[in-house]
Amino acid sequence: MNLKRLVFGFLFLCITSASFSQTKQYLYYFDKDLNTVESSKAVFYGTGAYEGDLLKLMLYNNLDKHLVMIEHFKDSSLQVSDGLFDSYYKNTAKELEGNYANGKEDGLWEHWDSAGHLIDSSIYENGEKINSTQIGYYKNGALDSFVTNDFKSNLLQKKFYDDSSRIISEVNFIGQKGFEKVYSNGIITREDSVFTREEIEASFPGGPNAWQRYIVSSMINKFNGLRDERYGTCIVKFIISTDGKIKNVEATTMQGTMLAKIAIDIIKDSPRWKPASQYGRLVNAYRLQPVTMTAPN
Repeated sequence: MNLKRLVFGFLFLCITSASFSQTKQYLYYFDKDLNTVESSKAVFYGTGAYEGDLLKLMLYNNLDKHLVMIEHFKDSSLQVSDGLFDSYYKNTAKELEGNYANGKEDGLWEHWDSAGHLIDSSIYENGEKINSTQIGYYKNGALDSFVTNDFKSNLLQKKFYDDSSRIISEVNFIGQKGFEKVYSNGIITREDSVFTREEIEASFPGGPNAWQRYIVSSMINKFNGLRDERYGTCIVKFIISTDGKIKNVEATTMQGTMLAKIAIDIIKDSPRWKPASQYGRLVNAYRLQPVTMTAPN
């Protein structure tokens, strides 16, 4: 969250004295987009004070006063970021930490989710990302994925795990050429060369909007005249196979209800999809689809 867009319009200078020294304190007010505004319109407010040659800005939420971020600037105009940057979630957990050098990202930047898991670790040179690692997690906190990209050397490594932290696949690329390994219970079951990094998601003919129209119109047609037990949201999971057909359709919520039965039937009757592809090969795609029917007003 960088404040380079700020103007110097609504800045208030307070001077406090302690013994023979003076400390200048700057007070800023911002709207939701971090543009300066009058205090009565503020969504955020910030206090600034010099630490050596840099001004340290502490930004707070105006409603509950929680600390949002700490950023350092060349001067009180807040035009050029320089030095340490930290941002925080509402629960006080750290969200992002990094360093600016003359207005550009420099060195290590790290990003955490609100539960404290590191999800991104990237290295910058003069504002350019040269290396990044993205980390994914399951709901139980187990490692889901680990992806490292070295942009300078054009190297890419991806590793994926099951919810018990056992590796299920990995691929290592130099440029577009890679080597993939697939595991079962920790044992390699397939090794193969691949020649593209491209991954394409499965798609419904006409795109996401056409898919939603299909679901809604089918639900209306199926539910005419049925009883009120239908109301609610059913989550349906299914697989789009490599030939574009739907298979393994199953309700994960509201099992046994009329809504679940009709939602399953609708998805089973879906027109063929364009299958997903990974590294130049067609692959199965797994989907979760919420299907909702609400009571009339």
